[in-house]
Amino acid sequence: MKKMNFILQSKGGSGKSMLTYLLALKNEDNTRTYFIDFDSSVKSSTQQLKFLQGRTPARFAKMNLLDERGKIDRQRLFENLQILVQKPYEEFFLDFGAPESEQFTSLFSKDYTIEEFKQIADELDVEFIFNIVVAGGSSYLPCTSYLDNIVGLNQQNFSIIIYINEFSFQNYKSLIEELESYAKANSGNIHGVKYFGDFDTDAAPHKNILRYISEGKGMNAYIFVEKIKIQKELQKLP
Repeated sequence: MKKMNFILQSKGGSGKSMLTYLLALKNEDNTRTYFIDFDSSVKSSTQQLKFLQGRTPARFAKMNLLDERGKIDRQRLFENLQILVQKPYEEFFLDFGAPESEQFTSLFSKDYTIEEFKQIADELDVEFIFNIVVAGGSSYLPCTSYLDNIVGLNQQNFSIIIYINEFSFQNYKSLIEELESYAKANSGNIHGVKYFGDFDTDAAPHKNILRYISEGKGMNAYIFVEKIKIQKELQKLP
């Protein structure tokens, strides 16, 4: 069964694109994976996943949920998913922008029930996985509010994975414990907690890594200490 990994968070700047980059870097040589930038506003993944673009077979695409007026049309998601499942890949990673993530929850609360969404997944013969990015600091409350909304709507129909943007919690360790406890209390919905993004912006190797990310560099750009650090970061991911 094919897998569709939705990378979601309605709070902008939480780290969705960085997570998408790291997942792409880990799967750089895995030709069974395919990455899609669904962000109609910032398009960070299009910039950061340059190292996957222009390959044969294709590994990256830009898609959107916009109608002819430039407004988000939630129904277009299913059209795009139908296109994707026809492609010869086993696992897909969909980077949703903040506006698209916000509209994603409306699929369950306004357009369909979660049970109907499950039926769509069954008809497409795919497994949907909701990867919710959570950042700390001032982003924590809006991020966890979005997470709680997804958990409430999900009703144990799909797997939810929490991705903690580690560096953003540098001065908020107690909030990580709070998230871990939340995950345990909702174990029927949440099937894992992962960490990513432990980059100290004041450390020289980390500065180089962040520059490589912004420039869309692949693994061959990393050398010495940078390579050790990025490989350690990739080991945290599934």
